[in-house]
Amino acid sequence: MKRLIVLLAIALLGLGLFGCNQQAGIAVGVVDEAAAFQNNKAATSAMTYLQELGTPLQQKAEAAYKAMQEDQSEENVAAYKAAMGELQSVMNEEQQRVVALIDAKFNEVLETYRKDKGLTIILSRQSVIAVDNAVDITADISAAMDAIELDLTPPARPVVDDAAVTEQAPAASDEQ
Repeated sequence: MKRLIVLLAIALLGLGLFGCNQQAGIAVGVVDEAAAFQNNKAATSAMTYLQELGTPLQQKAEAAYKAMQEDQSEENVAAYKAAMGELQSVMNEEQQRVVALIDAKFNEVLETYRKDKGLTIILSRQSVIAVDNAVDITADISAAMDAIELDLTPPARPVVDDAAVTEQAPAASDEQ
């Protein structure tokens, strides 16, 4: 029994020393992700790009809507639905692509900063209950995001030849 108590005491002492050694080497940074992610030149250029992309599509949809209000023919209703579908489809796809691009760059910036500054961990300000402003790195991360050049050029889309698609469709149904 005495032997078991001695072993437990040694184990607890060892764990205590190990825990103290681990904590001494931890360097922490805290970032307000929302502020750092949004308040920089990369995010601003992305928003400008999306607005410029959406303007002609929005105008096309508005013109189709006005035409439909004047004459609710099947043709005008179909044109309006097509214009709205194109607007929503293109904007959703591009918004997702651009946000993913910025998010990837944001994560690269965080990891580079963490390594360069010798930080063990970077925490989100939103998940921290209390923090000393001395470990807040939001301004540094925003500045690093300002230095990033984003290529917002959409990827090339394959050109679909409507005539070729029409010609292939009957051939496929003949084989069945």
